[in-house]
Amino acid sequence: MKTKISMLFAALVITGLSGHVLAHGNVIPQGADSSAMPPITDGDESENGWVFENPYRSLDEETKTKVIKFGESAYANNCAGCHGLHAQSGGINPDLRELDPESFEDDEWFVERLRFGSAKGMPALGGIPEGQTDPILDQETLWAIKTYVEARRVVAIEEGEIEAD
Repeated sequence: MKTKISMLFAALVITGLSGHVLAHGNVIPQGADSSAMPPITDGDESENGWVFENPYRSLDEETKTKVIKFGESAYANNCAGCHGLHAQSGGINPDLRELDPESFEDDEWFVERLRFGSAKGMPALGGIPEGQTDPILDQETLWAIKTYVEARRVVAIEEGEIEAD
């Protein structure tokens, strides 16, 4: 009888803990419909139309709010599993809020990392998987994510979580 109770207890504990593991979210990249985002058309043709500086940074407030909201959703579905909820890293992966929006190098790093991934496990979200014709996420989605991260940076600085450069 003790064995049955112990096994039942163990099963309940394992079941309860599995919810915490699954609650972290799907870490398989999820596509996003960016058709409502402002189109990016002035990219470098030699780089498949990619731009290397956030084109959404200078939008009017209404449009920028819409971009941030879309970016937040795309971030939650594709980035939060490794980089943390609300772009607040737990310390293992880079804290994306540390990227300086005034730095062309940081924008360029962001684009290159998202297009090509890294050997440390960062998927190439802007790359085109073998056998497909489109990237997992287009640059409108990736720049919306960056715009969301920049908005989170402002909050983090205001709340003293990170320091401004």
